[in-house]
Amino acid sequence: MSRRVVTLVLSALLAAGLALGSTTLTVPYVALGPGEIRDTLASVDGRPVVEVTGAPTFPTTGSLYLPTVSVTDDLTLYDAARMWASSRFALAPREQIFPPDKTFQQVQQDNTKAFTGSQSVAEDAARAFLKPASPVTVSVGIKDIGGPSAGLIFALTVVDKLTPGDLLKGKSVAGTGEIKADGAVGGIGGIRMKMVAAKEIGATAFLSPAENCKEALQTVPDGLRLVRVSTLTEAVAALTALGEGREAPSC
Repeated sequence: MSRRVVTLVLSALLAAGLALGSTTLTVPYVALGPGEIRDTLASVDGRPVVEVTGAPTFPTTGSLYLPTVSVTDDLTLYDAARMWASSRFALAPREQIFPPDKTFQQVQQDNTKAFTGSQSVAEDAARAFLKPASPVTVSVGIKDIGGPSAGLIFALTVVDKLTPGDLLKGKSVAGTGEIKADGAVGGIGGIRMKMVAAKEIGATAFLSPAENCKEALQTVPDGLRLVRVSTLTEAVAALTALGEGREAPSC
């Protein structure tokens, strides 16, 4: 069924449901949309968003964006229909985000644990990539983000800061992906909303895990270059190519 047909059906249902309280009756869905986006090469209040100590660091230019997904809960039928009709949001069953056997606080704790874990694994992956490995300490000044999908961008940030030269050369790139200690990049959720956030902030290219390429190709915003990566080594090579204005592997 085409999006146009779905929108017409939802509009008809909404019109019929108004008389039944569609503006107050909640539905068992949440809306996923573009969330906050952070430049991990930037500084806030004079302090780097990602600070690397314990080894010499080198100047960087450009922006390396970490996009996130927002979750809107307590949707009414009207809210759900309105957001579904918008290309900025997708609907998901609430139980996928908030399992019924866990409290809201437990879900938040799980997400925070996964986010903190992604930082640690990203450090390990960056150290393994850099030869010889640098005995560095990394601190991340980002809060209120959950999940493991920041790992790739964290690892790239550490590599860029510890590598002579400038990978991005002033370019603006966003990306996402769970990373393993050996540098393998795994798939994530919400790539459509992350690409929207990247496009809106001005990124010209987006690093996508190879596992997400099929989905990403279906919804990539116009003008946003989609780059396929499977490992940290491939991602560093892609950033180098983008910075130098060369071709990089696409989805």
